[in-house]
Amino acid sequence: MLGCALAAPVWSAEAPKAAEAPKAAEAPKAAEAPKASEELRAVLKQHHDALNKQDLKALMALYADTPNVALMGTGQGEFWKGKAAIEETYKHFFETFKAGSLSHECPEASGAEEGNGAWLMASCIMKDTDPAGQPREFGLNVSAVLKKEKAGWRVQALHTSNITEDGGPPPEGAAPTTVPAPAAAPAAAPKKAQ
Repeated sequence: MLGCALAAPVWSAEAPKAAEAPKAAEAPKAAEAPKASEELRAVLKQHHDALNKQDLKALMALYADTPNVALMGTGQGEFWKGKAAIEETYKHFFETFKAGSLSHECPEASGAEEGNGAWLMASCIMKDTDPAGQPREFGLNVSAVLKKEKAGWRVQALHTSNITEDGGPPPEGAAPTTVPAPAAAPAAAPKKAQ
């Protein structure tokens, strides 16, 4: 579900070393995203490890120390505000997979760290084992906002969405599949003939 994508390759990649500076003929690309700091990458790895181990105490310690932290899932009503609600959500999530079985690949990821704030988005392929011992693979989109506190980087908001089908995006104008379709708009008035 959540934190696996937080340690996505875009964040865990080694930052370039001074000895690896580009050659004079190789100008850096303007579109290259800056790498996350060592400190931020470490916190993201801690989140993944705590989630994989189902270590609730370690996981919750990585959330910001503010009353408005939030976690959002895929479906309507999957919106939890405050640490107590988020903690209960993780407890239920832990019931859905065997500890130590989570792994991920996130081929599509983007993010940035600016001052005391950071964000990321990733589209990942998750693997785990369900409680009955059956391996599973599923798509997961993740976005997160982190803030730097005295104790270091902390998750302020996290959103995960399970990818439920491989058919690509819905056709333009199609109703969402997770909520009831809106009522049809009234027909436009006919144009006057000129």
